[in-house]
Order: sequence, then C-alpha cells, then structure tokens
Amino acid sequence: MKHSALAALTLIALVTNACATTQAGRANTAASALTAARVRSMQGPEFRVVGRPDGTGDAYDARLLFERAAAALQTRRFDEAIADYDRLIREFPQSNLVAASHFNRGQAYQSSNRGPEAMAAYTLAATTAHGSNNDLARDAWFRVAAVGESANRPAEIVTATDRVLTIPRVSLVDRVEALGRQAAAKLAIGDRPGAARAAQDAISLAPTVESVSALGDDTFIAQARFVLAEISRLEAADIAIRIDVDDAALSLAIERRVQHVTHAHVLYNDAIRVGNPHWAAASGYALGEMYRALYGSIVETPLPCDWEEPAIRIYRQRTGNRLRPLVQAALRAWEATIGMARRNAIADNAWVRRADEQVEALRQLVLRGPDPALMRPSPNCASPATAPGSTATPSGGAASAQSTPSNAAAARP
Repeated sequence: MKHSALAALTLIALVTNACATTQAGRANTAASALTAARVRSMQGPEFRVVGRPDGTGDAYDARLLFERAAAALQTRRFDEAIADYDRLIREFPQSNLVAASHFNRGQAYQSSNRGPEAMAAYTLAATTAHGSNNDLARDAWFRVAAVGESANRPAEIVTATDRVLTIPRVSLVDRVEALGRQAAAKLAIGDRPGAARAAQDAISLAPTVESVSALGDDTFIAQARFVLAEISRLEAADIAIRIDVDDAALSLAIERRVQHVTHAHVLYNDAIRVGNPHWAAASGYALGEMYRALYGSIVETPLPCDWEEPAIRIYRQRTGNRLRPLVQAALRAWEATIGMARRNAIADNAWVRRADEQVEALRQLVLRGPDPALMRPSPNCASPATAPGSTATPSGGAASAQSTPSNAAAARP
C-alpha cells in the first residue's frame, strides 16, 4: 500500500471520533492523523493499520484476517494461510474467531503433510472451543485422532477419543467412531484388555444389522469387530508350539492355539459381514495370515539338533500333509480378499496389496509342500562351538532328553 493510501486509511479509522468534536477539535484530529501517517502502526480495539518504511502497509481486523486466510487455505497457499491465522491469534486473542483459526491452521498443516504441527493446532482448537463450541471441539479431537492414525501415534488417538467421549450430548455416531478408533489405538500400544472393552462398547451401541444401517456409516463398527478378531489371533500366536516338550504338553499347546484360531475365524467373519470393504479386506487378509502362521508354527518349527535328516523329513512331510488344509484355507481367504477388492474398486487397499504380494508363494506351498531346505538340519545346529556328542540348542529350544531321532518324529502330529 502506498504511503498516501496509508494516510487515507488512518483517517478512515479515526472518522468516528471526528464526528463528535468541535471545529477546533476537527483540526486537532486532522493534525493527529497526519502525525499517525508517519509512524509505523496504530491499533484500536478491533482494527489495525500497519505501515512500513518502504511505503507499503496493511490494514485489517480479525474478520478480514480470517477471511483472507480462509481464501489462501482454499487455494492451497498454506504458508500464507498459516501466517494470517497466526497473526489473528496473536493480535486479537479475545476474538471469537481464535478457536476456528486454530482449527484451520490444523487443516493447513495437515494438508501440507506436517502432522505434529497439525495435531498441536487441532488440540489448541479443541481446548479453546471446549464448552463454548462443542461441535468444533469434537471435530478438532477427531482430527487429532485421524492425523495420529496416519502418523502411527496411537497414544494421541487414545487421548483424543477420550476427550470426545467426555463432550456432553455427543451423538451415537460420534461415540461409535470414538470407541472404534480407540479400540484400534489401544491394541496398537499393547493394551489388549482396554482394546477389547472399547470394541465391545462400540458394538453394544449398534449390535444388529438394522442398527448399523441406521448409523449411516459402518466403518467403525466393522473396525471394532476386526479389533476383537485381532485380539484372538494375537492370543493364538502367543502360544508357542515346541517340539522339545513331552507329547501331552505339545498336544495341549496345539489344542489351545487351534481354539483361539477358530474363535478368531468366527470374529473375522463377523467383521466381514458388516459389509465395509476396507475392513472386509483387512479381515480376509488377517484370516489367511493366521492360518499360514498356524501351519508354519507346526510344520516349519525348529527341530532338535539331535534329529537326523530322515527323522526331519518324516516330521515335515507328515505334518505338512495333515495341515495342508490350513494353507488351502489361507489361500482361499486371500483370493477372496483380492476378488472382493476388484469388485469394490479398492485394489490399492494396503491389505489387498499384501495379499496380492504373497498369494503366489502360498499357492506354491499348497502345490509343493514344505521348503526342501527345511528337510535338512538347521544351519544353527552345525555351530563349531558344539562339542562332539553334546546336544545343541537351536532357536526352538533344547532337545528332549527322552527323544531319539526315530521315535520323536513318529510321536509328533
């Protein structure tokens, strides 16, 4: 802005005072205006005029800054938008636009892939608006959760969703979303009991097909059901299958693991039946991965180092043939996931990509059985530190003192 224009703006800002003065007062006001034109800035309660030594300047109030920043945000001039929102927050801290400015700063940071700054801005929006504008606070906390999910920061998701659930009169849809997101976040930080509680609470709010349909969004009910299935799958994976124990202990471990796998299968099917394509793909992939892992934990498990090659071959072939249906089940799950993704145009889904990358190896396992390299003693057993006649301890554990290479293989599944 030219210097002459700056003087004019200054005079406009003072015109309301001039209307109430005498003729002498008007002269004094005009003189004051000329003096003000020569200084860098002046501030009133809602309007600021800023001049610069180079003759440029600016004039704004909180509303003008907000609208100018919003226009920059809409045209993806994110740094300009952030600068004007920052100025509004700094210079007009009592404005009722401060909370919305924090929120829009968050959008600018999020759109320019600056996740930590976006989360900080959304948090300020939520805490500034809380009580006076519950809708803005709710939306800001949900934005914190969404950015936290993208940035793999589950602790922040738990905090944000907790805050949503404390907002008075939050809607049923919002409660389901908060609980679904929270269940997944708690699972990510290893809090399985907390994840199960949050998932069950979400499902209890919409337990039937009709109630899910009434929500208008099946995403977070499907996510909650997926989390329950994942918990059961993880509990199954925690049960190690060890060949170096007695037959009763081995049979019990296999039985317990299969029970968890069977339960998880039912829960994954429940998630798939909700009908959300993303979580159906996640469930289909996890089903296949679970069965492939169960097969691997038994057929491909490390064997005691005192087993000779014939005993190893008998064990691998016998268990591989008996458990081939597990690999076939995994293959069917992944092929169904890929087919569903193509029908629903979600082939770029992360779960679908994983299934597509691994499905050919699974087909080869069904056709050919265990890897031939597994038919020989583990390289770990050939350590030079192993003394002649001693029993080495591979990654799977020490060999059973009662086992011999011949009867051990015959006794196993």
